Amino acid sequence: MANNRKPVKQVVTKKHLAKQERERRETRAILFSTLAVAAVVVGLLAYVLVDNYIVKPSTVLASVGEEKITVREFQPVVKFTRLNMLNQASNYYYYYQMLGSYGSSFLTTAQNLVTSLKMPAVIGEQTLNTMVENILIKEEAAKRGITVSDEEVAKAMQAAFDFFPEGTPTPTITPTIVNTPTLSLTQIAIIQPTDTPTPLPTSTSTPEGWMPTNTPTSTLEPTATSEPVPAGSTPTSVPTETKVPTITPTPTVYTTKIYSGVLKDYYGNVSHYGISRSVIEDSFRSKLLREKLLEAVTADLEPKEEQVWARHILVATEDEAKTVLEDLKKGEDWNTLAATYSTDSSNKDNGGDLGWFGRGSMVTAFEDAAFAMKPGEISEPIKTDFGYHIIQCVGHAVNDLDASAFSKLKQTTFTNWLEDLRNSRDDIVINDKWADFTPSTPAVTSTLYNAIFGGK
Repeated sequence: MANNRKPVKQVVTKKHLAKQERERRETRAILFSTLAVAAVVVGLLAYVLVDNYIVKPSTVLASVGEEKITVREFQPVVKFTRLNMLNQASNYYYYYQMLGSYGSSFLTTAQNLVTSLKMPAVIGEQTLNTMVENILIKEEAAKRGITVSDEEVAKAMQAAFDFFPEGTPTPTITPTIVNTPTLSLTQIAIIQPTDTPTPLPTSTSTPEGWMPTNTPTSTLEPTATSEPVPAGSTPTSVPTETKVPTITPTPTVYTTKIYSGVLKDYYGNVSHYGISRSVIEDSFRSKLLREKLLEAVTADLEPKEEQVWARHILVATEDEAKTVLEDLKKGEDWNTLAATYSTDSSNKDNGGDLGWFGRGSMVTAFEDAAFAMKPGEISEPIKTDFGYHIIQCVGHAVNDLDASAFSKLKQTTFTNWLEDLRNSRDDIVINDKWADFTPSTPAVTSTLYNAIFGGK
C-alpha cells in the first residue's frame, strides 16, 4: 500500500526564532571579539616593530650643533669597541702564556680589559665622548683644510692586517739625545751623601688597549727618560746614532687576493654583531683625522719641557709624615729616613729619587707642591691617594725631550686643546638616557674570564 502520508510541517515558534537570533548575535560577538583581539595584537606588534626599528634607533643621544648622534650610530660603535677590547684581552693573555712570569704586565692588562668589559656603562660613556670629540675634530679639520682620502683609509686598514703591497716599511732611525749634566753646588749638597745622581728609572710604554681601573696606579713614576739636567748646569747634547745595516723592504706575505679574502671574512664575522663595513672604515678615518689635526695643533711645539727634579718619602699617615719632617729638621739624613720609612718600594733605597718630570706626570697635589718649591726646599706633608708625602725639590730646568717623551707631550697638549675646545662650546647636549641604549655585547665568555682570572 502506498505511503500517502504528508510530511509534517515544522512549526517555527517565536521561542525558536528568538533562540536563533540569540545564537547569531553570539556568533557575531565572538567574531568581532576575535577580530578586535587580532587588531590589538597586530597593533602591539606594529608598535614594537616601529619602536624597536624606527623610534629607538632614531633617538638622539648627543648633539654637537646640528650634528646628532643617534642610537643607530652609537650602538655599532660600542660593539666594535668591545670587540676590539676582547681581541686585545685574548692577545695579551696569549703573550702572558708565552712569557710566563716575565709577562705578568700582559696578564694585568688583560685583566683590566676584561674588568672594563664587565662595566658596559663605562665603555658606553667613553664611546659617546669619543664620538662627540670626533665631530669637533671633523669640524676643526674642515676649517683648516685637513682631509683624509679613501686611499689613506685603505692603506691604514691594510697596515692593520699586516698587508703591505709595496713591502714592509723600513724603520726610521732616530738619534737619541743624551744630556750630560754638571750638578750645581746646591744640588750636590741636596743629594749627598750620594756621589752621583742615581740612574733614573726608565718609563715603560703602556700596551695599546690598556683600560684604567679604579685602583690607583703609581703615577709617581717619572715619564722623562733623559738623564737629569739640573738648573744652573750646562748640558751638552750629544746626538748618538746607532749604526745599523740598511733594511730593504721585504715583500709582503700576502697577495692582494689573499688580503681581499681575509678582509671579506672579517667583515662577515663582525656583521654578526651588527657592525657594518662603514663603521669600521669610519673608525679608521676618524683616527687618521685625529692624528693629522694633532700634528697641526702641535706644529709649533718644541721638544722641550719645564721640569722639576724631586725626591720624596711616602708614609701611610699624617703623624708618620710629621715625625719624618721633624727628624729632617733635626738634621737626620734624608736617604736613611727614606730607606727606613718610605712605602714607595720602587725608590726608597734610592733616597726616594723621582728624577725629572713635567706637568701631567704626577697626581695634581704632588705636582703642584713640587713645582712651587725652590731647590733644596722641603714640603709640609702632602696628602694624595697614595698616602702622605714629604717632598724635596732638587732642581728646576727646561729639558730636552726624547722622541717618546715628546710624543707624550704632543698628545697631552692636543688633549688639553680638545678639552678647551669642547668646554668653549655651548651647543653640546648629552641625553641623560644614553646608558639605557648601551649594548653589553659582544660579551666576555666564561672561558676567557676564567682563564685570565685563574678560574675565579
